[in-house]
Amino acid sequence: MSKIIRPDYDNCILNIVSSILKHYGIDTGYSTIDLLDNILLKNYKNIVLMIFDGMGADVLEKNLRPESFLRSNIKRRVTSVFPSTTTAAMTAYYSGLSPNEHGWLGWSLYFKEFNGCIDTFTNQDSFSKTNNYSLHAAYTLMPYKSIFQLIDEANGSVKSYTVIPEKITMADGPNIEVRISSEESLFDSILELCNKEGRKFIMSYWLEPDSTMHEKGCYTDDVKLYMQKLDELVLKMHKELNDTVVIISADHGQIDISGEIYLNEIPEIDECLVMPPSIEPRAASLFVKPGMEKVFEERFKKYFSDDFILIPREVVLSSGLLGKGKPHKKVDDFIGNYLACAVTGKLLRYRTLTSREPYVFKGHHAGLTEKEMLVPLIVLE
Repeated sequence: MSKIIRPDYDNCILNIVSSILKHYGIDTGYSTIDLLDNILLKNYKNIVLMIFDGMGADVLEKNLRPESFLRSNIKRRVTSVFPSTTTAAMTAYYSGLSPNEHGWLGWSLYFKEFNGCIDTFTNQDSFSKTNNYSLHAAYTLMPYKSIFQLIDEANGSVKSYTVIPEKITMADGPNIEVRISSEESLFDSILELCNKEGRKFIMSYWLEPDSTMHEKGCYTDDVKLYMQKLDELVLKMHKELNDTVVIISADHGQIDISGEIYLNEIPEIDECLVMPPSIEPRAASLFVKPGMEKVFEERFKKYFSDDFILIPREVVLSSGLLGKGKPHKKVDDFIGNYLACAVTGKLLRYRTLTSREPYVFKGHHAGLTEKEMLVPLIVLE
């Protein structure tokens, strides 16, 4: 079993957002990070927040030398939110809310209003990968006010920009979108924006190193080469910036995957389930047939006790695992009788009669291990 890290909602990625919003006179209800507050008091013309998908603290430290530029500028480690996955974490960045509050808990959620499991960002059926929905399920049922709207309302003179990949969908807002297709265009765009007149908040998101680690694993030569390239690009950008603070972090980390478990292939487990698991393969929401709860707990322990923690629904909802604040009404729908949280390198999956051939992951996230939960806070002045 790997070291388990629970989310610390007083020292997590949400607190990075809280410090930025505090600088603009906005109180989120979450504590801020003192060292970031003090840096932001210097009132830089440009505040840049760069998020690299999957760039956990362990990934950074295992794939770069201690003297590398990025590692040399790590100020501290903070936790991700839970589940430690892009859907929950990036929505926390965009909204300043915890998963408990915004409701975007994971990649695949069961929406009763649409009678199916839907991939939250792409709005596709989670198994067939078809898109037969006239409405975007998540944006329709779980809209939120973005941090860009909050900044615009509090500081109309501050322009907000988002620098994001071409294929990413975002809700409309006052932020000006800049679309990118490569790391080079990411850094070029940020430099160009920073050279414009006026005070700006610039937030960028890039799909790497997450995509490479999903395909190759977390500690391969491909990842090392990518991280070295990223380190060089950040250093080059930093040398060309003026009157700018750059805050760099991640949505979550990753862990190498040691095996995939298909629940439909274990009859003792499958007969207990009402429906396939949802949310994430490493944070699986399990809906159990009435009256079979105790049997299911015993069988789950028999098969999976070394690899997963089985958390009862009431504990998930009352323990603060998903965050502080008023729960979004959809959270009550999404959490089944249990949440199975990974503590080793295993995934829980399910093959339906409509499932497409699944992607085989070498690296993944959303569990409670240290590698997934801890991300760096890097600050460049």
